[in-house]
Amino acid sequence: MYTSEKLEKNKYQIKIKISPEEWEGFVEQAYEEEKGKYSVQGFRKGKAPRKVIEKNYGENVFFDTAIDIAFTKEYSIALDKEKQIQPIDAPSLKLESFDENGLVIVATVESMPDVILGQYKGLVVDRCNENLDETRVDKELEQVRERQARFVTVEREAQMGDVVVIDFSGSIDGKKFEGGTAENQRLELGSKTFIDNFEEQVVGMKVGERKDVKVTFPKDYGASELAGKNAVFDVLLVKVEEKQLPELNDEFAANVSEFETLQEYRDDIRKHLEESLKEHMERHNENNLIEAVVKGSSVEVPECLIERQLDMFVRDLETRLSFQGMTLENYLSWTNTTLEKLREENRDKAIDTVKTRLVLEKLIETENLQVAPEALEARIAELAEKYKKNLEDYKKSLGEKQIAYFENEMLMNNVIEFLKNNNRFKD
Repeated sequence: MYTSEKLEKNKYQIKIKISPEEWEGFVEQAYEEEKGKYSVQGFRKGKAPRKVIEKNYGENVFFDTAIDIAFTKEYSIALDKEKQIQPIDAPSLKLESFDENGLVIVATVESMPDVILGQYKGLVVDRCNENLDETRVDKELEQVRERQARFVTVEREAQMGDVVVIDFSGSIDGKKFEGGTAENQRLELGSKTFIDNFEEQVVGMKVGERKDVKVTFPKDYGASELAGKNAVFDVLLVKVEEKQLPELNDEFAANVSEFETLQEYRDDIRKHLEESLKEHMERHNENNLIEAVVKGSSVEVPECLIERQLDMFVRDLETRLSFQGMTLENYLSWTNTTLEKLREENRDKAIDTVKTRLVLEKLIETENLQVAPEALEARIAELAEKYKKNLEDYKKSLGEKQIAYFENEMLMNNVIEFLKNNNRFKD
């Protein structure tokens, strides 16, 4: 037996009443589940009667397990009937009473917040219009040209743009510090790879020349023991290599592409950049449309969902850092911040993300947007063909999470199409 009551905002209180007879049944169930854990002299393990175990281990030995069994069952029954309660976090529990009349468990649970949709049809949203700048084609060509660069050893003073090979040893107040020494270190002058003003002082050096390079570590430098300190590097110039770029002509185009002339290659680069720009503008316009719908809607985002989104952000960051061979601890030290500050800096973004999700879920529910089973099947078949796999084998290889991911992706596409069909962009 239970009663429910709405508290402030989106919180509910569910009061579960369990009679003495029901409680006895739950304790007996707890005994059956846990009797194998207890050893009693004169009985094989798991064979001692309940009363004997309670006498040896205490009258309430099965209390916690019985409470868990009772609450799980009764709470589930309450949620099945109280459809307006959609828990978004584990409930907080309180044992209100426990006497000869049975017991009363009070659960306070936070439910999915009410979402009030604003206008989501008939909106007029700014359109992103951008034409391809020809300098982007030039920049792309220059990047390819840089990748084809040759480095030729030269006997002259080092210049900006050269790649030099140096030996160096750094010290602070005459004492060498960890990580401040290296041999045969390659460095492109002008790349700003080293500390500010280091590369500039190497310019003008000749092969075999030694020089004291004086620098100051930034105050926010990752290694706190070096931050803000003045350092001197004893630098020996071992080699100077001049970067030689290939000439932009038909021969270059033929060497780096399937095209015979530079003009054909430029045209192909332009075509791909235009396609990429068009796709970017399409995504930008879709985001503008979604933002307009979310901005016009009203929802109070629960704190637990914000924290959950921040947890997800941190996990994603850890994953990305691991691909770069870095840990979260290293990153926090390098950026001179803390996990608490990192979470606080991303709090507004987390709120926007959760609000967007809640509003779109409400829109999906309101408009009854769905993914047709045959459409999902067609998508899976398309993927199987893309990966050159037998359809049935591919379907068997998919887990529930993967299928749910495909379905959610298709559902979001349906949402975007719905919004495009019911709103328009400014011309």
